[in-house]
Amino acid sequence: MPIAVPFFSGARQFSIELAEPVVLLRGPPTDGATQVLRGEVHLLLSKPMTSVQTIVKLVGKSTMLWPEGLGPRGSKVYHEKTILEQNIILDTRPEDEQVLPAGLHQWPFEFLIPNRIVETIEDDMATVQYFVEATIQRPSLSLSNLRCHRNLLLLRTLSWSDDALTSNALPTTSIVAERRTEACDATIYIEKSIASSGTQFPISIVLMTQMKHVHLEAINVILTEKRIYQVPEYNAHRAELHDFKLQLASVTNMTDVEQMHQAMLPVSELSLQEIRKAISTKNAHIPLGVVPFQYRFLFTLPNCLTLNHTTYFKEMNFLHRLKIDIELSVGTNEPIHVHLAMPITILDCRLKDDYTTLPTYQQSMSDTLVDHDDENEKRDGFFMCPCYLEYKKKSNSGNECSMINRQNSSETIDFFPPPAYNALDSKN
Repeated sequence: MPIAVPFFSGARQFSIELAEPVVLLRGPPTDGATQVLRGEVHLLLSKPMTSVQTIVKLVGKSTMLWPEGLGPRGSKVYHEKTILEQNIILDTRPEDEQVLPAGLHQWPFEFLIPNRIVETIEDDMATVQYFVEATIQRPSLSLSNLRCHRNLLLLRTLSWSDDALTSNALPTTSIVAERRTEACDATIYIEKSIASSGTQFPISIVLMTQMKHVHLEAINVILTEKRIYQVPEYNAHRAELHDFKLQLASVTNMTDVEQMHQAMLPVSELSLQEIRKAISTKNAHIPLGVVPFQYRFLFTLPNCLTLNHTTYFKEMNFLHRLKIDIELSVGTNEPIHVHLAMPITILDCRLKDDYTTLPTYQQSMSDTLVDHDDENEKRDGFFMCPCYLEYKKKSNSGNECSMINRQNSSETIDFFPPPAYNALDSKN
């Protein structure tokens, strides 16, 4: 998480302050957007100090563990390289003015972060991390330079870009798929194909039989994560597949009971236990009759302890695919499988708020998690991982600090109301 590592001594305090502790990259890397990282380098001196120049730099590094070994002899199991470095010279002092007076010194800076760079990745075998480092160079070798750094968190959201918002129609993240067999017609509705790890994932299934004696045997929903690791410098490549069976949180019957009664049609009387049996075990043998089988299933995605977010970095490429398999039986014939597989996008665990739809006015003005200090309070549908709680605290503290700085730096302007209409009439 973003932390400040200042330099403290008895005579000076050296630190980095950021306007926003977290940078959000919006959209895929192909979008030509650019984010701005603003901050200040603070130096508080109780007595004068010599200085040649002050430099701040933004650095991004990727690290990878390779247990099989890299290189000709396979002796290297750790690889690190710099993927981003930007430098800004904040202050340069001539030879006759190399003394910084006592007091507070502030140097503002801005870094332009293109949307094509890699976001923060925190995998067990590979990581991508960013930090801001400031250095005050001293004029003599006998005097040590002052250094401080602050870790930076870059998260990628797939919220709409400016071009999408100004268009006539916004793209949708929902998916509707239809599968037809001799025994049954299936409609599968996935409400959102972009979700954060640890959140709830709704899927609606409608089954309409085309013949008699059709039974539902099982419904399997599996999320597959494909992890691809590459080290081009050593021509090394490794791929892994991890399957996660989604756990069922709740089931809702979507049948309109009143409408069925008015049409004098029978209503499905399947119990919740029977529905759960079809999800958790095989050979549930649930009869499907004239009444359509239409239920909304609410599954829980794996949390950040086992699941990574989707990435676009070819050296650490994590892809996700959702697989739905519905098994049906008709008498003693061979079982019939209704299969659906599609790619989905998993966001970082800290992005549990919905970044794929525009919020309502009430949602944008209030946040139940922020308004309460109790970290143990649970929000419906969220796995409250420590990463998310720490991220919300850091985001709030950064917003409060930036608001205070803007209020302190702004001048007080007195606004007077316009004159009354009768005052204007009296002058005329």
